Amino acid sequence: MRTRRLAGNGVAGNDLAGTGFENLFVPAESTSWLWGSAKSGATPKANRLRLFGLSLANTTLPGAVDDLLQAACAGRKTQVVFVNAHVVNTAATDPSYQQVLTSADYCLADGSGMAIAAKLAGTPFVANTNGTDLFPLLCAEAAAKGLKIFLLGGADGIASRAADTIRRAGHGAAIAGTRHGFFKPGSSEEAAAIEAINASGADILLVGLGVPLQDTWIAANAARINAPVMAGVGGLFDFFAGSVTRAPVGLRAFGMEWMWRLAQEPGRLWRRYLLGNAVFLARALGGRLA
Repeated sequence: MRTRRLAGNGVAGNDLAGTGFENLFVPAESTSWLWGSAKSGATPKANRLRLFGLSLANTTLPGAVDDLLQAACAGRKTQVVFVNAHVVNTAATDPSYQQVLTSADYCLADGSGMAIAAKLAGTPFVANTNGTDLFPLLCAEAAAKGLKIFLLGGADGIASRAADTIRRAGHGAAIAGTRHGFFKPGSSEEAAAIEAINASGADILLVGLGVPLQDTWIAANAARINAPVMAGVGGLFDFFAGSVTRAPVGLRAFGMEWMWRLAQEPGRLWRRYLLGNAVFLARALGGRLA
């Protein structure tokens, strides 16, 4: 197992050394028994894989970032979904959410469950394109290209603290603004949040409202939002705010990050990971791949 620092995301020469956030800027090069190749620059056998009724990009982290930035530069409306086992399980019992996923413009494979499903389907993904690994690289490349990212979601102060971590990493030029995610659909707070996003001039909107709300919210409000690229990112802001600790690189490389999360919050996450992972695997083994 090897690890690497994404270009532009190392902690040397910035304010993060010794803060505990360094782990967030070192994505693991996943083992080849899970993914198609342990090499980050590997060429995929297929640009798209169809799993669970969804068309997923088979790409590397840099490749995914390039795709998102190209869409942002072109002003092309693009809804991005990070598809993991929990997303698949939720959609399986919620037809309206399944429709949101099916209609999304760009789906990325997130986590070892998706790697196993692709292996069973006979065409592995080349990389784990999860949002937590993608976020620092996206900020670095956006800053270099003069593009702006707005962070929406989490409790009051979480998104702003996540933005502070990015600033301390030297990529603050990418941050257009932040806002908490505690508002009700149709409320004045929601309208104020959308107004803030539009006023910021953001090219990319990251929404951390949890599954399925974040993706259904983006689909319902895309026409009101000026940012062309919009992605649901789950609890990503919590990691970069420091309220949740991410698993060490070694566990992530072998697809065991879920065990770290379960150990941190067993009361909240046992159903998702213990029962959910078993249900997801049964779906994959049962020929639910379309």
